[in-house]
This record gives sequence, structure tokens and C-alpha cells, in this order.
Amino acid sequence: MSLQNDIRQADVLQLIMRAKSGDGDAFEELLAQYTPLINASVARCLQNELYASYGEDFRQEATLVFYNSILTYDTEQQDVEFGLYARICISNALISQLRVLKKRKAERLAETSDDDLFVNGEEDPSLRVLEQESLKTLYSVIRTNLSELEYGWAEVEKDFAEKG
Repeated sequence: MSLQNDIRQADVLQLIMRAKSGDGDAFEELLAQYTPLINASVARCLQNELYASYGEDFRQEATLVFYNSILTYDTEQQDVEFGLYARICISNALISQLRVLKKRKAERLAETSDDDLFVNGEEDPSLRVLEQESLKTLYSVIRTNLSELEYGWAEVEKDFAEKG
């Protein structure tokens, strides 16, 4: 490490210790320094258009996790700098939030039955269109999250199920 980096790390450690002891100004200063890290982590989550409306929720979650990372950071160790530690904590928390949202979306989709598509015994075309759009979105999410090999096996299983 360079001398300037050592000094900066020492300043960060001092701010962390002050924030741990309840100094709100120290937390605000750390938050200001690491806001780009928080914004970058949130931006990665918002790349998928399905989650664009959750931007503020992700930002709040990331800020809470950032605060918790200050409280849990071991200032005695010298192997991992605080920035890396905070980034890992924030990324893991946001990934967990994405998993929860995906699970809820899948549950809502599964709860939609064919009976919901009919109005007074007749099919409501708008609900059919919404169902098709939801399925396209689900397939898009599946496609972006599976590797080429996993996606290939999913296609084989789908073909097998349709024939069998």
C-alpha cells in the first residue's frame, strides 16, 4: 500500500470507531464517502427491468446493511479493507432481496388459475394477455440467470415433458 492509501485507511478506521461509539457525524461522513459504492450495488440490481420500481427499497436496504457493516467490521484485522467488506455485505443482502422478490413473483404467477381468466363464464382476453406477458417475463428472467448448459437442459426437459 502507498503512504496516501495508508493515511486514507487510517482515517476510515477512525471514522468507523467513532461511528461504532454513536457518532452520527462520523456515520454521515462514511456514508458520503461510500455512496458511490452503494449506488453501484443498487444499479446492478436495477439492470433487470422487473425490479426497476424497487430502486428506493434497494437503496434503503443497502444503506441499512452499510450501517451494519460499520458496526460489525473488525478494525483490528488488516487483511480486508472496509470498502471491500462493505461491498460484499451489501451485495449479499441485495442478492437475498432479489431472491425473495423472484420467489414472490413466482408464487403470484402460480396462484393464477385458469378460472381467473374467465368473466361470467367467458374468457377475458386482457387477462390472457397479462398471463402471456408474465410468462414471457418469467422466461426472460430464467434465460438471463441460467448458464448456456442449464438453459439447454431446461429446453430438453421441456421438450421431453411435451412429448411424454
